[in-house]
Amino acid sequence: MSGMDRSLTTLSAAFRALLVADGQDVSRALTRAAREIDAQIIGSEHRWSLGNAVDYLHHSAVRLEAICESLTDRDVERPFRVVLMGQTMAGKSTLFEYLSGGDGARVGDGRQRFSREACIRVATEIGVEIVDTPGVGAMDGKEDYEVAFSQVADADLILWVATTRATQEQTGQALERLADLGKPILVALNCLKDVTDEIGLLDMLDEPELVFGGDAVGNLAPIRRYLSRAGGCYIDAVAIHAQAARLALSGALDTDEARTLHANSRIDSLVSALRLHADRTFAQRRIVSICDSLRLALLDTADAVETAHATASSALTAGLGMQLEFRKRGFRRVDDAYEELQAAFSAAITARERWAESVDVDRDLDELNERLNNEMAALRTDLERSVADVGQRLQADLEGVAVDVAGDWTGFGGGGFRELGGRGTVWGNRAVKVGGRIAVGMGGLMAGAKAGALIGTFLGPGLGTAIGAVSVGVIGLVSSLLGLDRLIDWIGDRSFRSAAEVRERRRRKVRDQMSELLLKFRENLVPVGERVRQDWLDAVEGEAARQYAASAVLERSIAVLGRLASEEIEPVNVRIDTELARELLRCTGRERAASAVIRATRWRGAGMAVEVPEPVFDELVHSPASECVERIVPTSAQSPAAASALQIIRHLADRAVTVREMGPDSLEVALDAPVAPGAQEAWHALARVHTGVDVRIREVAEGGLS
Repeated sequence: MSGMDRSLTTLSAAFRALLVADGQDVSRALTRAAREIDAQIIGSEHRWSLGNAVDYLHHSAVRLEAICESLTDRDVERPFRVVLMGQTMAGKSTLFEYLSGGDGARVGDGRQRFSREACIRVATEIGVEIVDTPGVGAMDGKEDYEVAFSQVADADLILWVATTRATQEQTGQALERLADLGKPILVALNCLKDVTDEIGLLDMLDEPELVFGGDAVGNLAPIRRYLSRAGGCYIDAVAIHAQAARLALSGALDTDEARTLHANSRIDSLVSALRLHADRTFAQRRIVSICDSLRLALLDTADAVETAHATASSALTAGLGMQLEFRKRGFRRVDDAYEELQAAFSAAITARERWAESVDVDRDLDELNERLNNEMAALRTDLERSVADVGQRLQADLEGVAVDVAGDWTGFGGGGFRELGGRGTVWGNRAVKVGGRIAVGMGGLMAGAKAGALIGTFLGPGLGTAIGAVSVGVIGLVSSLLGLDRLIDWIGDRSFRSAAEVRERRRRKVRDQMSELLLKFRENLVPVGERVRQDWLDAVEGEAARQYAASAVLERSIAVLGRLASEEIEPVNVRIDTELARELLRCTGRERAASAVIRATRWRGAGMAVEVPEPVFDELVHSPASECVERIVPTSAQSPAAASALQIIRHLADRAVTVREMGPDSLEVALDAPVAPGAQEAWHALARVHTGVDVRIREVAEGGLS
């Protein structure tokens, strides 16, 4: 080991210690946040949804602690690690057995999912560590898929074993996920033509070009497309015949045939590529691998926290909007119910007026007064029933209003972390797209914005109780108004009057006394109706207030998640990126530049933007750190944010860049030639995350901007 290599080991150990300290800090912060949110939601209707976020925070804390523990004992000087991945039955295990000098035990027999676990061996001839993984794309192979990807974080290089067969959709998704994880990818295009029979062997010995056949570039096109879509770090592709290479070493052929078959298998090209990459990048890849073991877990956690924050923010905004809308519609429905109640009151009194016109006044006075009291008791019953019936309809209508309001707010989208501020908090761009790993942990919270959930927590039992209490109270008021017997007074009748005159005088007496009674009662019912209306309004207001209090739980939890992201996780991510940039620059002998790095941002498929003082910026522009395994993109600490974003785009693009518009926080540029969508996305993301500037990249088409 050279002097530089030994120095590197010391630096890597120090870097490892920094990673451990940072990881443990975030783990403790996650635990604190989980406990704080848990304390908020105890007894709350948000327990069912935010409880999933609490569980995930605890899970992430334990995961980070385990990673930190493994980093403490991490072997910095272990060999360069190559992880074999690829479509099932592509020949990974055959290639693995050849590279590791194995006995062929892992070579399949044509069945899918033959190799179900990872296997690690040392390829002594190359001086690298080889990891064989289960194939991706098999039916019912989800577990194999996760086993394969569990090896990626610790990989220094991904050797993707492909074939001349069509690339399946699930295989393409795996390639995109690899690209998102930022690992360098070397493709081995493995020919599957069987050379164990005599004809196949003769063809491979005499006419290998015919055996390989096909359009190698065409076969690689879908692989390159998937990788470029995600801005993947694609290195190169080598066509090989793994079965022929193993057969050449089996001892079943004579020396000349074995030598020819080995040469025609083209396996030496792949071995040379692996050895060259390991020799040139070993030290740097060791640093990156140590970093990524923690960094990818932190990005997973950051993405989960963003999901929780955005979803809770969306639920809060929807909840507050629902409450305002419910209050507005509820008040309107109370007014309608009040008018309905007034009409019912009026109809009940009018019915008594008609009774006064039709009652038989020839009856005995006592009997007539008894009938009057019965009629007034019926009036009391009608009024009581009207209050109860209108109140029940009002309660049912308010519940319907709640359902309608919840339906209107279903699917409301949150604004993510835009409100958190800061140049580095563009979480939608920083987070790794991990193909569903987070969805399991956060699924319950994501359901929180659905209509059923909103309806379930919007109307509590308090509203119905309040409406019922209004009915009971009003019944008491009505009873008090009608509590005294009302007597018809016949005084003044004389026997000398005719029967018709007596009857008319009595009817007029009944009508006048009844009219006076009902008029006074109608007047007294006005404040009663107002009292009913106000109590109903208070019931709606009380329900809205109850919901505002419940929303405060979400507000406090959102604040906890916001602080966790902006004050705990984001600074650690920035610090890790910054220290990684310094380590890589030191590794390539750029000590002055390494010491000058102020801040760095890493983005897969683009590289690392580093902020440095002006003299070092000029140095890196005129003498780029091309030896680094991560592309170093310098930005000047003295430049405005938009100018730094432009520096990043111009450095990354190997074509003319025209500025269309530039403001303090915005930049629009045009490129004179098209680029792969994944590359453009990576450039845009790196510029935006590093500078906080809203970057727009367009391509110049014939006749103007596309």
